Amino acid sequence: MLGDATLDVRVVPAMPIRPGGDVPASVRLGPGGQGANISVRLARRGVAVRLVCRIGSDAAGEIVRSAIARDGVELAEMAAPFTGTVVVLVDERGERTMLSQRVPLLVPPTLPDLSAIRADWLVVSGYVLLEQGAGMSMTGDAPIRVLAGCALEPGMAEDWMNGARSVRPHLVVLNVDEARALCAEDLEPAELSRRLGTTLETLVIVTEPSGATAARGDVVVAAAAVAGEPPVDTTGAGDAFTAGLIAMLLEEPWPPAADRLTAAMRAAGALAGDVTRVHGAQARLPEEGGDQ
Repeated sequence: MLGDATLDVRVVPAMPIRPGGDVPASVRLGPGGQGANISVRLARRGVAVRLVCRIGSDAAGEIVRSAIARDGVELAEMAAPFTGTVVVLVDERGERTMLSQRVPLLVPPTLPDLSAIRADWLVVSGYVLLEQGAGMSMTGDAPIRVLAGCALEPGMAEDWMNGARSVRPHLVVLNVDEARALCAEDLEPAELSRRLGTTLETLVIVTEPSGATAARGDVVVAAAAVAGEPPVDTTGAGDAFTAGLIAMLLEEPWPPAADRLTAAMRAAGALAGDVTRVHGAQARLPEEGGDQ
């Protein structure tokens, strides 16, 4: 896994925020970052994971480092002047707004040597593609390469797509807002998946609260979300979907058959839904051994 490991500062205001005011809130510190979130969810499912990331030698780094290591993720750290931090504001509906201070991963001269990676699957965080000079010039057919989506501001789509082409992914996982930003059109998930899949020459899965959709040629593969309790915190749900999907497809030949893909999307969606009902991006679910 190539991506971020950050300290998440989760803030849940007890009442609406008032400019210039002092509002009571629940504030918690914990590990986060797309790379770490996906890695931890995979490790808790018995998958051997190595996370290539940057973590500083500061107090935040010690919190993040020890938490990830406890879950059995192998860390391949590169030096960083500080540990990335994300302030996560969670509203009364469980939706989150993030204020991020990332540490760029692709900083010369300590760039990760992707040609030296020995793994069956390589997962790349979409945030890495927004860094200056993020082209990775991937070659060869192995390992299976997965690209995770990320929040995109106006004007970022072209750079992100250029970076995505350099990864030459076998699979891309995007939420519906990310997919629409890349297509610059308000299309339905099946058409978004079809268009982006054709452009990137890969399998694209588009997720939304009601489920997940992929298009393989003229065949649409869909999995509806399982109904459950309302969300309390959506942080990390998309990362959990990606991890659950990979865990289900690891032993499958590529590309997966439609029925196996549907089953994997359904299981991944159930995991993502469960994550929205706990507090924190890496909070443990009951089947993962209780509270973190």
